[in-house]
Amino acid sequence: MEKLILSEDEIVRICDRLGKEIDNKLEENANGVPILLGVMNGALPFMYELVKHINTPCQLDTIKVSSYDGTSTTGEVKVQKGPDHSLEGKDVVIIEDIIDTGITMHFLKEFVQNTYHPKHLYVCILIKRESKEVKFDELADFTGLRTDEQRYIVGFGFDYYGLFRNRPYVFVPSIKDIKEWGAILDEDKKLTEQWKKEHSSK
Repeated sequence: MEKLILSEDEIVRICDRLGKEIDNKLEENANGVPILLGVMNGALPFMYELVKHINTPCQLDTIKVSSYDGTSTTGEVKVQKGPDHSLEGKDVVIIEDIIDTGITMHFLKEFVQNTYHPKHLYVCILIKRESKEVKFDELADFTGLRTDEQRYIVGFGFDYYGLFRNRPYVFVPSIKDIKEWGAILDEDKKLTEQWKKEHSSK
């Protein structure tokens, strides 16, 4: 680990604060049962911790979009899975792990609003990166942490080619970490290819 961004305790404290803020906002509206819409896969650990601190009765749902290839954004956003619930006339809170360039969230807000027609649409994020490469200065209604850290981060939903979303904290990996993870991925690729060869002949 090169640098710790958020510890387990800090994440819990942030979720407790955000939960109270979301409760206060939802209590103002009373438009039926609100929906928390987690952005797969990265925001799911955040959403599942956050919901523990929200007292308002709500439903959980997910949407899946892609704009990253490995560790960098492609700049093109695609929807891979839509929500399972009807969002029409509902209060909807998009739960996302990070706003970086703003490209994904700008697209997502417009897509959800224009496609599913919620009554109110809010955004809750764990981390707002003060990025020099911001394309859309998307502001969240509820923000956990603002940071100037520009390096790639891992843990608590943030991944390195799919690895280590399950770490309960957020950190900047070291060069040593990256090398070790590369070896894990290479070994996994070999085992997968071996499995395919063994089963393709059957």
